[in-house]
Amino acid sequence: MDNQLEKIRDIWVNAFFTGNYDVLAQYEHEQFKVVYEQEGRVESNFTRYERIAHAVNNGVWKPQKPEIEFEEFEYDQDLTHCKVLIGLQDHKQIQELWVKEDSWKIIELRFLKP
Repeated sequence: MDNQLEKIRDIWVNAFFTGNYDVLAQYEHEQFKVVYEQEGRVESNFTRYERIAHAVNNGVWKPQKPEIEFEEFEYDQDLTHCKVLIGLQDHKQIQELWVKEDSWKIIELRFLKP
């Protein structure tokens, strides 16, 4: 795995769980979106930052860390795109799509249908 991607993913994940939307914005691509397949819903990063800021300011930002069973990394040939498949203990799966331009940025977070 790309060490730079690993470090950036750690910073990004930590920023999410601490509600630091300023740091999230640094590592999320300008076209970043969250896709909830089960609900048929797509969330842009701007909507998300507002929600996170509201929750943090009201002291209710307490996302639960999922119990991860496995992570699989799949890079394209030129190592500028990476798909990360995350399997959870409850048998749900999450997929991250990362793109490397100047540095790695996440472009999509997708909660897959079971």
